[in-house]
Amino acid sequence: GHCRPRTHRAPDRTDGTPTPIGWDIMSVLTSHIKSLPSDRVKVLTQCKVKRLLTARQGDVSTEVGGRVTTTRIVGVEYVTNSGEKVQIHGDAIVLATGGFSSDRGPGSLLAEFAPEALPLATTNGGFATGDGIKMGREIGASLVDMDKVQLHPTGFLDPKDPTNPTKYLGPEALRGSGGILLRQDGTRFVNELDLRSKVAAAILTKCSTLTLPDGRAGPAFAWCVLNSAAVKKFGTASVNFYKDNLGLFRDAADLKALAAAIEVPVETVRRTLEEYNKACDEGLCPQTGKCVFPVRFDLERDTYVVAQITPSVHYCMGGMEISPSAEVQMKLPQGHSVFGKKCPIFGLFAAGECTGGVHGSNRLAGNSLLECVVFGRIAGERAAGICQRRPAALSKNEWMPLALREVRDTAFKFGVNTKVFRFNLPGALQVSGLKMGQYIACRCVYEGDVRGGYYSPVTRPDDLGVIGILARTDMGAMKDVLNALRPGDIMEFTAMDGLDLDKLPTHVAYKGRRVRKIGMLAGGTGIAPMVQIIRGVFHYTGMNLSLIYACEHPQEFSMVEAMDTLKELHPKEFGYYLCVANPPQGWIQGVGYIDAEMMKQKLPPPGEDVLIVICGPPRMCEIMKGNLKKLGYADHMVFSY
Repeated sequence: GHCRPRTHRAPDRTDGTPTPIGWDIMSVLTSHIKSLPSDRVKVLTQCKVKRLLTARQGDVSTEVGGRVTTTRIVGVEYVTNSGEKVQIHGDAIVLATGGFSSDRGPGSLLAEFAPEALPLATTNGGFATGDGIKMGREIGASLVDMDKVQLHPTGFLDPKDPTNPTKYLGPEALRGSGGILLRQDGTRFVNELDLRSKVAAAILTKCSTLTLPDGRAGPAFAWCVLNSAAVKKFGTASVNFYKDNLGLFRDAADLKALAAAIEVPVETVRRTLEEYNKACDEGLCPQTGKCVFPVRFDLERDTYVVAQITPSVHYCMGGMEISPSAEVQMKLPQGHSVFGKKCPIFGLFAAGECTGGVHGSNRLAGNSLLECVVFGRIAGERAAGICQRRPAALSKNEWMPLALREVRDTAFKFGVNTKVFRFNLPGALQVSGLKMGQYIACRCVYEGDVRGGYYSPVTRPDDLGVIGILARTDMGAMKDVLNALRPGDIMEFTAMDGLDLDKLPTHVAYKGRRVRKIGMLAGGTGIAPMVQIIRGVFHYTGMNLSLIYACEHPQEFSMVEAMDTLKELHPKEFGYYLCVANPPQGWIQGVGYIDAEMMKQKLPPPGEDVLIVICGPPRMCEIMKGNLKKLGYADHMVFSY
């Protein structure tokens, strides 16, 4: 169940039959596409996409000293019915190719990741063979949750075609309206309203298999029984559709006819229903734990419908990993980054069952269509906007509205009071336009007032399609705004001033001076520009970075786990030291506030290749500059935000 509206539904049609909402959505969209001029939209049928066409997007430098070649999608290749290979070139591709529940046999995705599901039927058609997942995998797409395959407990067994690998789905509402499940001996064996996984497992382990006409054993099955009250709750027209149009239900005029239909003594069925009614009256079934009873059975006046059902592969939770902006992800080689493990395959988007990681280990009923609508819209918008007129999104002379992509928690080790807010740039291939160390201003209207703040991005200037800021969510003028932000909300951004480090091909420069050693003094969220500096310049040969990071309490520290990893990998090139004003028991690093002696020990000594960067509260910055001057650092060696 759910406590908030989250599913897409439509009222029944005028004749009482249910509205297939997925079909309705597709029909409306198809009609819209057909109404567009053919030079704007071209629909190709009777052809099969075989591979994705790629090009080298560029090399991305990582903070651990490596370089990763990134991939850009440039089109697709498909094969016509006549066998002709055709290539279509484009700036963006959206994959909406579905799951892999019908991909069977040697080398199939089911055989590789979920072989236990191979003997089972599926509620999907023969087209669900994971083609998009396979094509994405070939070019490096990261796959996730591929072993997580959802069984639906009530796939209808067609008496006329019991071995058909594709089953009509018996919706959740059959049991939600009061339908009960019986074994071949006429007894109940499971809480019909339990999780799909538990109901399916109970059928597979506690019920007998169907005997096929040739004597072979068929699938395990149970009887699904609805009385007249349950039929009314479910919808008489809907039951009649399954019964009269598809031949999946059969009528039973009374208890005796029901017993004959399932081939058990009438006394057995009577006893089963009497026990069910007793549990209904008492509010709990001691055998199955069921505590919700949608209907009660009237053993003297009820009529019934009954069908055979079998667990069937219904949905594959696994697929290509995507970002919150529906960008297909590729894994970075192990050890190449400490601040992130993935990057997009640029220009490739995906939505629906070909993606993974959205639903966890077991999808909630109704959420697949919701996912298709939500991520389908996001994928379409990001793909459509991939070509922007200008390569950079931000400048100093205008405010740019940006949509919130996601909020990331930073509390991997400390950081419980900080979060990273990542916003989409207008184009997925745009850069921010900022220089290394430059900060931004943002603003929005909140409860009738304009609220704003200044932040240093933690993303790098050359990161494509996104800009991220680190912010405290427990204090400050923007606290309420940040806590209220949800993905899709809009804030306006503009570029400000800042450090302005120049990243040259062979080295880093500050105001024309080559820099080989950077010392950083950060207080609170003043760590943000330091994270960007570390990410942006650490890969340069001969670069040495030192950080002193101060907070009032340990829970205010952010990104410490990443810095631990970086220090472990490169102990000679990177070091950091934490300083806490209110240390907990057992604290072994700095105590109090950053002082001259601490800076003398932890920062590089004054020199023409040295730059000291300070970011924190104004009072802290003034004290740090004074101490640095006493230690012999010239003004051109120090920059303070």
